[in-house]
Parts: sequence; C-alpha cells; structure tokens
Amino acid sequence: MTHPIPKVDHAIICGSASWGIRFPEDVAEPGVTVLERDLTFATPYGDVGEWKLVELDGSITADGAPRRVLVVFSHGWPLDEIDHEGTRRVFSVLQQAGVTKVIAMSTMGALNKAILESDFVVCSDIIELTQTKYSLLPGRTRFDCSGKQLFCPILGGVVEATAKEFWPKEARVYGPSAGLVSAHSWGPRLQSPAEATAYRSLGADLVNHSLAPEATLAREIGASLTNVAFVTATYLGYFTPAQRPIIGNDRRLELAPIASRIALHACARFPADADYLGPALRSSQPAIHYDNR
Repeated sequence: MTHPIPKVDHAIICGSASWGIRFPEDVAEPGVTVLERDLTFATPYGDVGEWKLVELDGSITADGAPRRVLVVFSHGWPLDEIDHEGTRRVFSVLQQAGVTKVIAMSTMGALNKAILESDFVVCSDIIELTQTKYSLLPGRTRFDCSGKQLFCPILGGVVEATAKEFWPKEARVYGPSAGLVSAHSWGPRLQSPAEATAYRSLGADLVNHSLAPEATLAREIGASLTNVAFVTATYLGYFTPAQRPIIGNDRRLELAPIASRIALHACARFPADADYLGPALRSSQPAIHYDNR
C-alpha cells in the first residue's frame, strides 16, 4: 500500500551517519515529533518505502513556525538488494512533495591526508565523471542544470555552525570555506588502494557512495542541498594490510547520535527567507530547442 505524499519544504536523507539508531526517535530531541512512520510512496520509477514524516516545533525553528520534514532511511536503498536507482525514487518523492531544502547524511573516506577519522565535513563540490544515469530531467532539451554551487553555502554554513556547537572538541569541523570535494563511487564495495590514489589525483578530498548523485538530483528538482557527514576511514588506511573485520572498532555508534542531532537542529535553523540559488541554477531551455525538429 502506498500513501499520499505530503507537501513539505524540508527533507533529511539518512545514511551511514545515522546507522544503528532509529532516526529521530533515539535522539530524543525536544521539539521533534514523529507524525507518521512506515510510509511508502509511489513514483514513476517504482515504490520507495521506509519514510517518516517528522515535525519540528516552532519553539526550535528559525522563524518560530512548525516545520514538517520528510525523512527516508539509508538513501532510499532497498533493504534486500543493491539498486542504485533508489536515489532517483527518493528525489522523485521530494520533487512531488515540493521540497526546497535537503540534508544528506553519510560517512566518508578521507583522501586528503590532513582530514582525520571522526572529523566532521561539509562538502562544497563533487567529482562524478559519469554524472548520474538515473536522471529526473524530462529529456535533454527541456532544462539546463548548472554544475556550480551544487552545495548551498547558506545551508552549509548553518550545518557548520551547528556542528561546532555539538561535535566532539577533539575532532575538527570543516565547513563550506574549506572547499572540500567529494568523489563518487557507487559501491557497495569499498575503494581499492589504486582507486583511492586515482580519486585523490583528480582533486578529491573525500569519497563516498551516495552524496554525488544526491547533489545532482537536488539540482534537477531545483532544491538546495547540504550534507551532514563524518570521516570513518583515513587516506593512509587504504594502504594498510588486509584485515578482518573490514570495519573495525570505529566511533560510528558514538558519533551517529551526535550527527543526527546536528541534522535536526540545522534543519530547524535554516533561514526561511534567504536568497537560495538552487531553483535559479536549473533553467528552462527555449521551446524552439524541442519544437523545431
């Protein structure tokens, strides 16, 4: 059974930065209420489940008005198969909902030697040389989508300020001014040493499996996007001897509730009336491009 898609302005795409907890229930943040859960929505590309509708009380929002937020589990990926088209289904839902501001949560591998495990990172650009084959655009001749400012500096600045308030002081917080670039690898296999070297040589500071297609699709629907992420693998870690288990005793379970709290507070603090460029960076092509044929 599918459910009607509610109209909302904000969305949080959960990922590995919140794995291991029920988001947002386990954060137990005052002013945050789950209105509905276990929602499934229909899209032209198939149904997508694991959604919640969350309300942020006006007592914690920037404009004093309640905010309803759509939340999806783990990028909308199916639980029982590898299906990279899940991202397109998620953004089809966000497009139908009228979402204009998106937070994408994830963990990342560092390709910059200066970025260490547990550092908090807000990205500014991506390297995704194939772009996404799972586009939402209605053909090649209807819209142009700019590749500039794929990450909103206004939203990113709010995330940075919020992270500096909550993130452990022994780790660092990198905001939009750091200009960090994230490379994309579809996964689910982790990067090989040669791949990590190649991405780094192209100018990437970080790499993960989800953020780049989300940034592209946010541009395609005219939404502004930022990310909440922290580092779980350092660059030098790609060159250590093979080991078991693959994922060691990292701090993910300790940091996931903190990252989740940052996402909720940042979403509540986003300005309601700022000059967001997201919609303007997708422009319609002249009708003659598709009428004259």
